[in-house]
Amino acid sequence: MPLIRTVIVDDESRIRRRLERLVQSCGEEWEVIATFSDGKEALDEMTNESIDFDLLITDVQMPEMDGLTLVNQLKRTHSFTAVIISGYDDFSYLQTAMREGAVNYILKPIDKIQFAEQMEEVKQKIYRKREEERQWSEVQEKASQLTYTKQIQFLSEVTWNDELDLSLIDWTEQFPKGTYKLAHISVDQYSSIFKAKDEAENWDRELEAIFTQSIQCYTHWWWRSGKFQYWLLLLDKEVTDSAFDKKTSDAFTEAKGKVGRTTPFTVSIAISDKFNDMTLLTTIKDQLLSFLQYRIIEGGNKVFHNELVKQLSVQQSKTITASVYKHVQQIISALEGKSEAETKKALQGFFQEIGTIKSPALIEDAVHYLCLQIVNRWLEFAGFGETPDLLPGALQLTKRAANFHQLGDSIKLWVLQIKKKIDERKNEDSDPIQRAKDWIQQNLGENITIKKIAEHVYMSPTYFSNFFKAQTGETILDYVTKCRLEKAKDLLATTELKVYDISAQLGYQDTKYFSRLFKQWYGLSPSQYRELHFKMREQ
Repeated sequence: MPLIRTVIVDDESRIRRRLERLVQSCGEEWEVIATFSDGKEALDEMTNESIDFDLLITDVQMPEMDGLTLVNQLKRTHSFTAVIISGYDDFSYLQTAMREGAVNYILKPIDKIQFAEQMEEVKQKIYRKREEERQWSEVQEKASQLTYTKQIQFLSEVTWNDELDLSLIDWTEQFPKGTYKLAHISVDQYSSIFKAKDEAENWDRELEAIFTQSIQCYTHWWWRSGKFQYWLLLLDKEVTDSAFDKKTSDAFTEAKGKVGRTTPFTVSIAISDKFNDMTLLTTIKDQLLSFLQYRIIEGGNKVFHNELVKQLSVQQSKTITASVYKHVQQIISALEGKSEAETKKALQGFFQEIGTIKSPALIEDAVHYLCLQIVNRWLEFAGFGETPDLLPGALQLTKRAANFHQLGDSIKLWVLQIKKKIDERKNEDSDPIQRAKDWIQQNLGENITIKKIAEHVYMSPTYFSNFFKAQTGETILDYVTKCRLEKAKDLLATTELKVYDISAQLGYQDTKYFSRLFKQWYGLSPSQYRELHFKMREQ
């Protein structure tokens, strides 16, 4: 059992020394860690130095600050037990001492036997208090572990399931407010055969330990997304911390280096920009997966982020001849505002130009440059949702082609598919907000995701979410919830459907959750609302 750390405060040095001897005579479990001559000195020292203690024995009447004031002030910053010493047999002092939390009130002169008896009572109270705190700490730890487990389950589902209905996004309320960053860690190459099953699991734990240690100053969540594929979510509760970007970048660079030095692997890491809205997690996940596809060109063992991806495009353009660059720009221009015939003509000019190149490597570089420029342009229209498959598929065209003619046909087909998608987005000229609202109203009972809504109005999910909030003043989640609950009110008032039938009809498979949400919005449960509605109609 830890020692009982005791502090003694009395303005008479003789009494202080005697109290110290009396405490030490009570047994080996007692320890006097500090003595002070007045309350002000004790308060300053114990507060500034953050002294941790269990018992305060203090005189009442002292210069500068009396003992009762000292107890009152220390209670604001410390948890402890107090014993009041006084030469005044005054009931008002006793009352005040009890109000301030003192457990014993001892009169001077102090009787040694009586003091020992009282210290035994105090010891038992402190031990009981420690046990209660230990039990409470265990309860909190278990609750924290349960909350963390639920959060990890949600994050795992979000990062593998693109069809997560907005009705489930209320789970985001379980995450603290603050600024987040998402990272995807992927081992570049690894042996598919291990000597023992435990070997792969051991490396999993090793990689987790390296990364979580590097970002231990932040609240974080770590989960797997496949064999040697991991997600790491970071939270900076200090939303004004402008150093969040640099500190996380440095931490991941350090962790990447340590992996290379201490394991058989190298890793590539994709890091998102900062975000505050957890509902964007699915979109940000897609963005990071697209970033990692740049390994095909740049190789592994790198940290990819938004600015780096932009720089890679610029750097690659420097290795491209002026004539190839001109033809690529003509193709981009045709994609955005010209006909399919003009796009084909621009492609023909591009292939005529690279057909004069004798080096297969330079031909591949030119095709890769064209693909990257088109993909980057596509992102401005559609975000990152389709890019995880789009980019590697395009870059593999040069690998699969048996000859130059086949390569040209493959690239032309791919480019025209992109043009069709871009034209679809540009040809929609009605109000995107109204189209989104109409689509939501028509699909209240279906699985509704931000991605589905955004695709319907030809926007990227991230851009659409921000655009909708800016135009309407409410989040897309709140709007969908409002529409569903308004429809629920109508069904409750005009039909005899059971609550669970209405819940399922509006996309809420968990009836308890639906009822709880309904009450949060309207102050009544669905059954109470129906009952009140019929009573008012009968009046």
